[in-house]
Formats: sequence, structure tokens, C-alpha cells
Amino acid sequence: MPAAIRHAGPGDEAAIVRLVREMAEGEGDASAVDEHYVRHFLASPVSGALLAEDGGDAAGLLSYAIVPGLFHTADSGLIELLVVTAARRGEGIGRRLVEAALRVFEEAGCAEASVSTGAENEAAQKLYADAGLTEASVLLERHFAR
Repeated sequence: MPAAIRHAGPGDEAAIVRLVREMAEGEGDASAVDEHYVRHFLASPVSGALLAEDGGDAAGLLSYAIVPGLFHTADSGLIELLVVTAARRGEGIGRRLVEAALRVFEEAGCAEASVSTGAENEAAQKLYADAGLTEASVLLERHFAR
């Protein structure tokens, strides 16, 4: 049976922390995410997360934000993070999470959906393109010391 996709909520903090840290480690990085911050994220009126779950085990996560946009005079959906646990990759879980997020954005009345991914991450680029997202801009970032 395929993993079920559902909205994350209270009680999912540990699974979300595990998935975010797994993603960071897979990229040779580290994340300071903890359960306290996950509760803060999930309580925000503009952010949310979808979990792919199979038999009580979290197999994937997609976090997102819905933010107001002046240009379109409507909200925009932003896919913030997508991770599928290494043992479950290749099963279509990422595709299903993206499709579910796009439905959330459409049902919320968003004018557009966007995502950024690494220039070298061809698998993610293909996943997003297959879901109908097209290259439309360049993302520039500046990270601040915390």
C-alpha cells in the first residue's frame, strides 16, 4: 500500500525533525531544527507541512508557505522543503507530496506556486517540471549569522 499523505500537526514534531536532519546530512550539512521550532513553524498562519506516512512511519515531508503577493493581488504558494527518506526514494512519494501541495495552493486561491532547488539537483528539477512548474526566475540568497 502506498504511503498516505496528510497534513502535519501536533505530535509530528519528532518525525519532522528526523526528516529535516536526514535531508541536511544527505547534503553534507546540518540543521539546528528541533521540536520547539517545528511547533513554531506549524503554528504559523502562513506555513504548513504535509507528511507521507506508511504504517505510522514518516517516509516523506513537504513544508510550504502561503504568502500574500502584491503583483498578482493574490497569495502565492511556496514549496519550502521536500524530503523523502532514503529507504523510500523511487516510490513516487515526492511526486505525490508535490501534487498534494499544489492542490493545497489551488484550493487556497493562490495565483502561483514556486520552489527553488539546487542547480545540480537534476532529479528534483525533473520532479518539479513533471508537476508543471517551469523555470521563471533566478533565486539569490544571503544568509545571516545567528
